[in-house]
Amino acid sequence: MPDSLTHWYVTFAGDGTGSGRRVRCMHVGLRIVLDAPVDAVRDALLSPSVMVAVTKPFLVYRSRDPHGFPTRWEPGHPHPITADAFGLLPSGDTHVDLDLYEIDGVPVQRDNGGGTSGLFGRMTMRHRMAVLPAPGGGTLLLDRLTYRMRPAALGVALWPGMWVIWQWRALRMRALAPTWRTDGS
Repeated sequence: MPDSLTHWYVTFAGDGTGSGRRVRCMHVGLRIVLDAPVDAVRDALLSPSVMVAVTKPFLVYRSRDPHGFPTRWEPGHPHPITADAFGLLPSGDTHVDLDLYEIDGVPVQRDNGGGTSGLFGRMTMRHRMAVLPAPGGGTLLLDRLTYRMRPAALGVALWPGMWVIWQWRALRMRALAPTWRTDGS
């Protein structure tokens, strides 16, 4: 793995404004190998149905768009969503707003969306995922959510639940990955 990508995964080096100011953030992350080709995993991460499948039943996402979820997330086209914990307790509204870029030739997907109401409205988040060939086969997925809550104590209180959701994401991604294929595979 390129050193700069390792650095990206291990640290969050600022407040995202370029000010050089360090902020106190909480984070959850995964570093797992999936049984699917790299291109298939990249493609799956652009699918709203995958986002929904890997978080249910802990978080149940619904589109706020009258036409429902798009087939794929498209950079530059924010999409409004809402989530309920266990499908019952409103967590608030947010939106998915992706950027795709590369670090040392490794594609990275970053969600710039932000909360607009409820718990999501109290959260500033940065969610990034990168995939690359794993040593020995398969695909290495790096998945990191860094977040701040207002008040900060709320972020600390929510962290155990976030950790459980991220472990569930890993379990679900491992189960679903063998079904992910590109048109050419």
